[in-house]
Amino acid sequence: MFYRIVVVLSALLLGSATTAQNQPSSTRTELTCEAMENFLREAKIGRQRETPKGVTHPKHAALDDGNMQHDANIQTIHESRARFESIRGIETNFKDWWEFNVAGYELAKMLELNMVPPCVERRLPGQAAALSWWVNDTMMELERKQKGLQPPDTDTWNKEMYVMRVFNQLIANTDDNLTNFLIDKGWHLWMIDFTRSFRASTDPPDKKNLVQCDRKLLANMRKLGKETLKSRLGKYLTGMEINGLLARRDKIVKLFEDEIAKKGIGAVLFDLPRVGQRCGTGL
Repeated sequence: MFYRIVVVLSALLLGSATTAQNQPSSTRTELTCEAMENFLREAKIGRQRETPKGVTHPKHAALDDGNMQHDANIQTIHESRARFESIRGIETNFKDWWEFNVAGYELAKMLELNMVPPCVERRLPGQAAALSWWVNDTMMELERKQKGLQPPDTDTWNKEMYVMRVFNQLIANTDDNLTNFLIDKGWHLWMIDFTRSFRASTDPPDKKNLVQCDRKLLANMRKLGKETLKSRLGKYLTGMEINGLLARRDKIVKLFEDEIAKKGIGAVLFDLPRVGQRCGTGL
């Protein structure tokens, strides 16, 4: 009898463990954008450590608000130079600012683009910073290439790549390298680190990356207006930077309109479910 009781209890425990493994480890995916942003602004910052990648020395920090624990990326870089030389060439009026991380997230929300983790401004002892929601269980695109891994769904992967490239051209991201976008366990892409973006230039940096676009993203880009951008991004961008953003938008939209006229709408536009999702869905 004792043996039978032990067997039954063991089976019940094993069944409970299996069920637990098949369920989400937390309810974080149910959080609204506002809740995630508030957590980043208000949760207590615990242990911090240097991230293994990043020339701007971002920190990986543990956050706890008493009800939930989650990690964040902390960026404090705020550097300006009249002239900056890199492997990409010489750039005048160079900026490497944490503020552009917040601007990138806010713009992604305006475009209904769920490919940028929530990011907020927060005052730390002695300095201001951008805190971004840490995306768990990821690999960098650099790692994927080094390991020779292929996405299981190449169609969705290519569409997310096209969307990412459109966004980087829109914000004039001069540092869109293979460590600045992450691949989560569902093989979805997340863009991070916009500190070298939002240049005042009126041309997209690399038009050859503008091949295809999500239908809703194109429509949302058309809706961007100067006053709304000033209201949402004016704390982080200058007037010239907003003007540059709008000028690039105009050229990107025209490029896709010209491509549609030549090739047909089906060859240029597609529908990606992540455009239109709540920001942070899947995190």
